Amino acid sequence: MSYIAGTIIHMNQTTTTDDTGQTDHSELYEAINFYGEDPIRAAEERIKEDQKAIDRLRGRQVSWLKLVIRRKGTYRDGYRSLIDWTASRLDIPHKDAADLAYLARRLDDETIRMIAEGYFSFSRTLAEQRLLDAGGDDAAVAESEKMDLLGVKKLAARYRKMSKTDDKKIFESQYVNLRESDDGRQWFLSGRLTAIDGEIIRKALDKRADQVPDIATGPDRQLTPAQKQAIGLTTMAADDLDGHINESHRSGDCDGREPVVTVIKQADLAEASDNTQGIEIGRIRIGPDALAEIECVGREETVYKHDEQKVEPGPTTRQIPRKLRRAVLARDGKCVIDSCGRTYRLQTHHIIPQKNGGPHSAENLVTLCFFHHHIAIHRLGHQIDPHSPPHRRRLLPPEDWTGYRHPTNRIYRNQDQQQEHARQVYLKNYKNKKTTTQTDTENLPHPGG
Repeated sequence: MSYIAGTIIHMNQTTTTDDTGQTDHSELYEAINFYGEDPIRAAEERIKEDQKAIDRLRGRQVSWLKLVIRRKGTYRDGYRSLIDWTASRLDIPHKDAADLAYLARRLDDETIRMIAEGYFSFSRTLAEQRLLDAGGDDAAVAESEKMDLLGVKKLAARYRKMSKTDDKKIFESQYVNLRESDDGRQWFLSGRLTAIDGEIIRKALDKRADQVPDIATGPDRQLTPAQKQAIGLTTMAADDLDGHINESHRSGDCDGREPVVTVIKQADLAEASDNTQGIEIGRIRIGPDALAEIECVGREETVYKHDEQKVEPGPTTRQIPRKLRRAVLARDGKCVIDSCGRTYRLQTHHIIPQKNGGPHSAENLVTLCFFHHHIAIHRLGHQIDPHSPPHRRRLLPPEDWTGYRHPTNRIYRNQDQQQEHARQVYLKNYKNKKTTTQTDTENLPHPGG
């Protein structure tokens, strides 16, 4: 967002903004302090006064719409409904137009006058009228006065009748729509479900989301509940494709199954661009991180293409040989990240990536759970600390981490190595000093860095 210096007219007084977008409210604050008011309380009172003025104007709009109804204005102007006419004439969203039209058709002139004169709140009158239309009685309206507007809406839902026809209509209108974006980088999910089906899915997603660890996605943020639900939905689908998780699937041994996804890699284009181009799943494009994960757990089949038509299958290879994968999974038996220990969808991973010279050996492989492998490493960019203990592995910060790093952590060292490095630096800097004064000794750096 860019800020432009200018003048803002507010509450009959002029306030200015500078180039950074900071608004000068000095006159307003001086007035507040002069009267000895709490600034927040003063702002609250003025906002409430403005809202009352808006309610009065809404009441006047409803009274004019009442006139449009009586004079058949929508028919005269060729509109399908009063809602469309109102949205067109006032240039407002259909939702706001529907609220105005709803009250104009249902309220009598006296009630509308009470809103226009400020005795009734427009929004609360709207909520109470919908409560009455849903089947609520005077006692329900009296009860609603103690609730906020969301509570009144829920109370109206409790009174609203649901017939068999309504149930059938809701069932027939349910759908799930999964579509790819125009640029082929992501998918969009939307839909509508019945109340029972939606509650079942919500509970299932909440339960699966609770299993997703609180992995940090930045210096001051972690996975949100919505992100956890998205990850949970993916794992539920993967479990179903894997045959509802038998022991071999829990171990992450995907051999013998047809690929869940097939990635097409145009070798020349991908290698020239460091895997930022030429990688796709069907028509959906993926980036180097997603490709690295698929290469980590999948198998590679080379296909040679000639003259745009003739194809010749080549050899099939796995990133990690089948026997070695099973041996590493049997050796570790759980996720080796320190304090994790999960056994959900275990997968093997290279400590030092193969592209950096890491070998296909048991010493260079670790067992990780789905969350640390799929999210922490291949989505957030963490790396395995090669110097951490085998069954208490630590993760290094991503390459784009801008937070604090220990001075000796430019090339990563564990705590023992940091201490030894600091000691060697200490000895190197002061080994030639045979004698020092007490003052000099006090100024020496601590051996621990």
